[in-house]
Amino acid sequence: MNRLLVRVPNWLGDLVMSLESLSGLASRHPRTTFWAHRRVAGLLPVFFPGVPLIAAPDRPGRGEYDSLLLLTDSFRSALEGFTAGIPVRMGHSTQMRRPLLTRTLRPLKGRGHHHSLDYARLCRLADEEPSSVPAPSAEPSGSPHIAVFAGAAFGPAKRWGGFAEVSSVLSNELGIPAVFYGRPSEAGLLSSLAADVPGSVVKTDLDLPALCSELLSAVEALGNDSGGIHLAAALGVPSVAVFGSTSPEWTAPRGRLTASVAPEMECSPCFRRACSSVPAPCLASVKPETVLEACRALLGRASEVS
Repeated sequence: MNRLLVRVPNWLGDLVMSLESLSGLASRHPRTTFWAHRRVAGLLPVFFPGVPLIAAPDRPGRGEYDSLLLLTDSFRSALEGFTAGIPVRMGHSTQMRRPLLTRTLRPLKGRGHHHSLDYARLCRLADEEPSSVPAPSAEPSGSPHIAVFAGAAFGPAKRWGGFAEVSSVLSNELGIPAVFYGRPSEAGLLSSLAADVPGSVVKTDLDLPALCSELLSAVEALGNDSGGIHLAAALGVPSVAVFGSTSPEWTAPRGRLTASVAPEMECSPCFRRACSSVPAPCLASVKPETVLEACRALLGRASEVS
């Protein structure tokens, strides 16, 4: 039976967008192993508790696998698969990797499609189809709250400045606190925002399984186009994403209850990490009232389907 190794995306948002493809691969290959960067490896047992996992920088042993599917585009990941002696090596023909791979796929041009399609096409390169994502194995923890993801590792051109105002209004209307989630490096930014939201809390020390458990208790999530809002949406939390330099056409959160707010400006999306103007005009054009309206409308939809 084919021993398949899947190198999963390195960033949380990308990993979440690949979950359907990973589900299709794991459900049809009983001897699948996932190979993940340590910063995202903790999410995989939440959705795929029975699938073996290698956490990079650990590498596969030589001769342990029959085939490798790369959902990453780096030269390094292809080289590591090649040096592991894996006979069948599949992935995008980018970054001068073609000589290292035995089966290649030319990636789609541009960003006029949803990024999850890129992973679906790679899944099909391995002769499989994406399938529905299993229910998370995490149990809810904490109390009802509004989850806020005001950071973005990509850069300041993705960080909207109105989350304190919107979450303060929602917190008051719903009678529940706002919780600002993020990475330890974002603690200062999140604390400054939370200071303007009565009763709010900042949490930057959660691993991914703990974050999933907390999010399962959230009434609604709002945030920038970042890994956290993608995760919340995948967990079934009504989620509103605010876009700046990136595009909902490319990376809108996917889930049964999601909404995206994007600027209507010629310069957006530019996909730049930072803008020469501070704040970025695209982000400044998104008004708190617009985001608040989207949040209220999504909560209304959630109440209709619950």
